[in-house]
Amino acid sequence: MTPLRPSCPSPVPFALALVVSLAATAVQAEPGTVAGTVAGTVDCVIEPAQKVKVGSATLGILKEMAFNRGDAVKAGEVIARLDTSVEEANVALAQAQASSREPIEAQRARVELYKRRLDRQNQLSKGIVTQEKIDQVEADYEIGKRDLKTEILKNELAGLELARVRAQLELRIIRSPISGLVTERLMSAGEFVRQDSAIYTLVQLDPLHVEAYVPVSRWSEIRPGSIATVALDKPIGGTYPAEVTVVDHVFDAASGTFGVRLELRNPDNALPAGQRCKVSFAAPAASGPQAHAGQREAPAGGRGAPVSGGRP
Repeated sequence: MTPLRPSCPSPVPFALALVVSLAATAVQAEPGTVAGTVAGTVDCVIEPAQKVKVGSATLGILKEMAFNRGDAVKAGEVIARLDTSVEEANVALAQAQASSREPIEAQRARVELYKRRLDRQNQLSKGIVTQEKIDQVEADYEIGKRDLKTEILKNELAGLELARVRAQLELRIIRSPISGLVTERLMSAGEFVRQDSAIYTLVQLDPLHVEAYVPVSRWSEIRPGSIATVALDKPIGGTYPAEVTVVDHVFDAASGTFGVRLELRNPDNALPAGQRCKVSFAAPAASGPQAHAGQREAPAGGRGAPVSGGRP
């Protein structure tokens, strides 16, 4: 009986396995690629343009909270107030003092009286009025002019005091620094507000920021001001144009990527933040290793457009 020999593998399956293995190796060895993405498209996350925890510049009892979670606010709008009874009284007192002109007018009348007396004394014969009397009238006139300047200065200081107490009152009126939405209401009326206390959390959703990490192989292709397409994941869906605003100049060596920020217009806050997306950048006009030959970056002012490195 002829002994059985091990059967040889079929050449077709073997070749196919080799091709698949080499292709996988080539993909793994390609520098700057990101797993799970297709060429020209990378994963991204949509974030608010700003996220602000609003506090108070001064201490006090919280008297009023004007907005709730989910409410829309505008920049400069009053969103909370501390107790202002003392500050309002100080403003009323300072305003009364600053608006009072009686001391100035009374002193101005005295100066005019002293001036008329001095003029009459000078018109009289020296033999009738003693020099001592003339000196006294001149002294009254000079003192009156100085007192008038003092009253005018007091009035100006009262105006400055009014501005100071009004500023103190304004510190107890809390206004929104941005236009956006309230995401957290962190305190309630009646609580004591410290300088490190957060009262609200606000977010700005117009525009939105799209944060992406792009393979370093595309660093020379992406410029601030260029337009990309952002595709939102379900359930929102849809594609939207976005403008590149920031291109990082420091690579992440571990992942072979660099950060890119895009600005996505979002009127009426129609799109929510905090969702995943994919961003597609436009392909460069010329590709291949010769596309950037003989070019160098502008020496100053950030990553400007490449300029020719050859002689004219």
